[in-house]
Amino acid sequence: MKISIGSDHAGYHYKEMIKRFLEEKGHEVHDFGTDSDQSVDYPPFIRAVALAVQRGDCERGIVLGGSGNGEAMVANRLKGIRCALCWSRETALLARGHNDANMISLGERLIPPEKALEIVEVWLDTPFDGGRHSKRIQQIDDSSLGEGSGGLELKARPTITDAAAMRTADESESDSSEKYDLLIAFRYIKYMEGKNSSEFQVDPGLKTPTIIHVPSPDRWVSEMPEWAKDRRDEIIERITEKTSHMNREFKEY
Repeated sequence: MKISIGSDHAGYHYKEMIKRFLEEKGHEVHDFGTDSDQSVDYPPFIRAVALAVQRGDCERGIVLGGSGNGEAMVANRLKGIRCALCWSRETALLARGHNDANMISLGERLIPPEKALEIVEVWLDTPFDGGRHSKRIQQIDDSSLGEGSGGLELKARPTITDAAAMRTADESESDSSEKYDLLIAFRYIKYMEGKNSSEFQVDPGLKTPTIIHVPSPDRWVSEMPEWAKDRRDEIIERITEKTSHMNREFKEY
């Protein structure tokens, strides 16, 4: 199979690993860069990968970044590209079986290397289920949908429940802003502190086992607010204690 691949600096090491993995399995790999872990803007590299799939030069495409989110967004700008952000075996199975994904996006900072290789292998080996999913795939590429006659007319109609939820969210945000004057966001975790209290919030989408990325000492000093510059060890220790029940690994970036 001809497979295009590309990444930014944050996905470079996994790109090289996956490229070797594919070549060992006999696939023909077309690498569109980047060629080091030196910081670059990802859109040109990702677009080149997607264009190769769109033109038919390659049958599949793989893009990588820190989270994979931006990379998937760039690829999906091109008509005919169905790029799925995958982080587990299950997401890869569904991306192929239900969505006929001709591209996947992976986040090097979100998944361990062996999981990335498993995702790639499952995605390559899983066939499209067809059936009821075929009509939906056609609708993805149908630009007329939602544009009047001949398509689906989609209208957002707020309900009493929606309005109440929005009020609750606004009130919650207001309360939070009054209560806390510092928010430090790590991957999956938020640490908040105010004059009288501190609080941790864990993203409900957190999977275990997982990797939680925290800034290196140098990045901490350059990126964190003045208030927190000298408190890296203290804050990380608090987060470590709070997440001790989780199967997690802390990784500096």
